Amino acid sequence: MNLEVIDNLNDSIWDKSLACLEDGAELLQSGIWREMIQKEGSTSLRFAWSKEGKIVVLAQVIETTKFAFKFWYLPRGPLALVASLGESEWKRVQADLIVAAKKNGIVSISLEPENWSLKTSLYGQKIKHVQPEKSLFLNLNLSETDLLKAMHAKTRYNIRLADKKGVEIVQGSEDDLKTFWQLLKTTTSRDGFSGHSLVHYQNLLASGRSVIELWLAKKEDKVLAAGIFSFYQGRAVYLHGASGDFGRQYMAPYLLQWQMILRAKEKACRYYDFYGIDALKWPGVTRFKLGFGGEERNYPGTYLIILKTSHYYLYKTLVVIKRFLRKIF
Repeated sequence: MNLEVIDNLNDSIWDKSLACLEDGAELLQSGIWREMIQKEGSTSLRFAWSKEGKIVVLAQVIETTKFAFKFWYLPRGPLALVASLGESEWKRVQADLIVAAKKNGIVSISLEPENWSLKTSLYGQKIKHVQPEKSLFLNLNLSETDLLKAMHAKTRYNIRLADKKGVEIVQGSEDDLKTFWQLLKTTTSRDGFSGHSLVHYQNLLASGRSVIELWLAKKEDKVLAAGIFSFYQGRAVYLHGASGDFGRQYMAPYLLQWQMILRAKEKACRYYDFYGIDALKWPGVTRFKLGFGGEERNYPGTYLIILKTSHYYLYKTLVVIKRFLRKIF
């Protein structure tokens, strides 16, 4: 039986469908993420497909406008909810998305097929990834003892050192986000990656409510490290982390990470997703994450489908001009 398009799924049914994934629901395809991107001024659209009466594919789309041109981006989507989907189902999903995009005047679609086992040539033209192409997943079915045994010896040592030195792990509130953001500026400068605006993190906490949390590692009321974590439908995710240059000898990020792993177990999460690793691009961060053990996961990457060729290349030209003018003025 062919796939059938389903219209107007509400948040409850949508998120319930996501929860059936073996390794936990994908936050970037959730109602929480939809609410956040709408707060930031983007439009969100949803598409779903069923097979034999069961929802099998979800595709949450972010629509943005740049230089009066409209683009679609599917973070970690379209998402296959069952393992039995193949090439014919993918082609149907892709074709339906293209038809809908053309009706909406979209210039291009960027896709991130998270869990389809197909030839990558079917996805489109591969471009620079938006979400990380590699992550690290920790199986939380293991006992605390086994989780510690699976870690690098230095990681275990640093967790115990931080605890012994009196590092305290406390939950933060929206009022603590400015402290987190200041720490993040230090981290991004030190480790060579980009952060977001303070408003983005405020929107993230506001949209996530009880699912997305800010946690702080403190010593004598001084915040040494902080992180934003999600605990959503069976999967915990280390979304953002920050640490200062002061007090690094106390190894606060190690204890913070361990306490969040334990919190994920308490919340019945099946996996803990460290989110992004890249030994060449982020060597320090990657070493830190790998020290906790886990299994590396490779994603297919980000793929582009151009629907309006002349508009797309005009847009790319305008981007180059804008960057050039910024350097001059």
